[in-house]
Amino acid sequence: MRRISLRSVFSTIALSVCFLVLIFLFTNLNNHSNDTEFPQVKCDCPKVVQSASKTEQSASKTEQSTVPKTEVPAAPKIDVATSPPTVQPLPPCKQVENDSPVQRAILIYYPHHQSEYFFPEVRWLYRSWAEMLRDQPSKWRTDFLIFTYNFSAEFRSLGCISRIRQNKEEPSVCRLFLYVPIQFRTKNVTDNNFQYAFEHAKNLAKIYNETLEEMVTLPKTNDQKTYDAKRSELLYAVLRAYGYIDSINTIYEGYNTFNMYDFVLRTDIDVFIYRHFAKYIPQNCTLLTGGGGYGTDFNRRKLRRIARDMDFSHIGLSGMGSTWYGSPHDGYLVANQTLHAMLWLAQYEFAMPERESKLGTLMWPEWHYGVLLLYGQHLAINHLVGQNQIRIKIGADLLDQSTTDATTPYVQQGIRLNLHCWHTDNRFSKFAFKLGHYKQTELEKYRNDTTAQAYAMRMALESKYMTLEQMAKLVQSASSSS
Repeated sequence: MRRISLRSVFSTIALSVCFLVLIFLFTNLNNHSNDTEFPQVKCDCPKVVQSASKTEQSASKTEQSTVPKTEVPAAPKIDVATSPPTVQPLPPCKQVENDSPVQRAILIYYPHHQSEYFFPEVRWLYRSWAEMLRDQPSKWRTDFLIFTYNFSAEFRSLGCISRIRQNKEEPSVCRLFLYVPIQFRTKNVTDNNFQYAFEHAKNLAKIYNETLEEMVTLPKTNDQKTYDAKRSELLYAVLRAYGYIDSINTIYEGYNTFNMYDFVLRTDIDVFIYRHFAKYIPQNCTLLTGGGGYGTDFNRRKLRRIARDMDFSHIGLSGMGSTWYGSPHDGYLVANQTLHAMLWLAQYEFAMPERESKLGTLMWPEWHYGVLLLYGQHLAINHLVGQNQIRIKIGADLLDQSTTDATTPYVQQGIRLNLHCWHTDNRFSKFAFKLGHYKQTELEKYRNDTTAQAYAMRMALESKYMTLEQMAKLVQSASSSS
C-alpha cells in the first residue's frame, strides 16, 4: 500500500481552505449585488395630483384671484368613497313601449341676461319643436321646458306656462320654470332661502292675473335631493364665470319639474328638433348621448388618472357629447356627478390663467378649460356606468347631426333626432344667420327641399319672420290634433 506523505496532507488542506475562501467571497459579493444603484427609467406618465391640503397650502401664497380656493365637497347623493366594494347589478329595466302613452320633455337653460344673442336660437328651436309635433303619435306628449330667471312677455306670447305637468292627457305645451343662475347667487339673493329672489317675477305675474301658487321657482332649498347649499356656494365661488354651468345645474336642481316624464332630451339651445324625433324613444333603458370631439390620447390618459384621484370608476368610455336623451333619473344622476367632477377639475387640474381664459385656445384640443363640462361629464358617465347605475350608448349617428349636409340620403338613410349648429361658415351657419346674411326671399327655395340643410334654413327663417303668437298657434294646432 502506498504511503501518503505529510506534505501531501498539508497541500490538500491548503487547497481546500483556498477553495472555501473563494466560495465565501463569491457568495458574499453575489448577495450584495442588489445594492447597486441603476439609473431610473424616465416615466412619461402624468404626475399624480397632490392631496387637497397640500395643494391649498402651496397655492395660498401665490394665488390672487376673485375666485377663492375652497374645499371640493363629496358628491352629495353618491358618495363613491363609501360605496360598497362589490358593484351592484344594473337596476331592472322597465321598457316603455312605442304604442303606450309616452311623455317626453325637451330641456334647455336660457340665459335671460343674454337675450339678444340667445333668443333667436330659442325661436328656431321652438319652431322646430312645433314642426316635430305634427308627426308625433296621438298618445305621445312632448313638452318644451325652459329654465330661466325671467318670465318675460316674449315667453307669454309663445304660450308658455309656469306649471308642472299633472297628467298624461294634457296637451304638449311650453313650460317655463324660474331658476336663479349661479352667477346671480349673491348673499342678498340667497338670504332667507332665496326669499326675495323672485320678487320681480311675482309682481309681473300679478299684472297678468296669474296664480302665484302655481309659479315654479328654483332652487327648492327644503329638498335635500335637489339642493345642496354647500355645493351651491362652491359653484358660485369657483364656477360662476363658467358659461355652461347652469345648463347642468338645472338638470340637478330642477329634477322635480320633469321626473314625471318617461324621457327627457337635455340639449343646448342652438339645435333644431328633427322630424325623426317625433316617433323615436331610446330602447333597453339606455341613456343616449351625442358625439363629443374633445378626446385626445393625452386627455384620455389624464382623465383616467383624475378618476383614480377622485375614487371614481373609469371603464374607458370617451367621446360623449353634451346632448342626452333618456330617463329623467339617469339625467339627474349624470348631472349630479358632472357637477362634482367639474368642481374638482376647476380647482385641482387647471391653473388660474387657464380658468381666466388667458391662454385662449393655446392648449386645445389637449386640455382646454372651455370644455370643462365635457370633461366633467366624461368622468361622471364612466363612473356611473362602472358602478352599474346607468346604461349608456353614444349615439353619434342619432344626436347632434349636421345642419350643413345638402344631400337627400343623409336624412333618408339615417335617424336624425336633432341637428346641432357647429362653428362653420357653410349653410346653415348660426353666425351668418344672426348677422342677417339669410333673407326671407330664400324661404321659397328651401320649402320643398328635404335635406338637413334646407330644414335648418327653413325653420330658422320662418322663426325669424313669424310672430311669436303665430308660432304659439302652430303648437296649439299640432297638440290638439295629436
